[in-house]
Amino acid sequence: MQNRYSQRVPMDCSVMFAGDNCVGEGRILDLSLPGCLIESPKRMTAGEYLQLRLFLPDHQAPLHVALAAVRWVEGAKLGVEFIRTSEDERRRLEQFVRRSPAYSGPSPWSEGIVLLGATGQ
Repeated sequence: MQNRYSQRVPMDCSVMFAGDNCVGEGRILDLSLPGCLIESPKRMTAGEYLQLRLFLPDHQAPLHVALAAVRWVEGAKLGVEFIRTSEDERRRLEQFVRRSPAYSGPSPWSEGIVLLGATGQ
């Protein structure tokens, strides 16, 4: 299993989605920069591709994800990875996640390498 590369932020907002063989709606239970956890009564299978409209609680127009993939399904819950969205929507999503009270930011160890005893010239 691949390590998570972005913190999940608990969420409760609506989502609408459409794919080749389905149209549905559900609730976003958590959100991260590369994807989200959706709960929906619509039956989905891993590997399906979707377009999403996320109704974030920031009182703006729904955030559009042009291409997302269902990575796993467990009952009514599905893990979705965002594959393609506009640069503006990506920035909006990043700002929204980082402003969330539940977001604790990246680990200080992920910021880079510090060379102890090195002299800067």
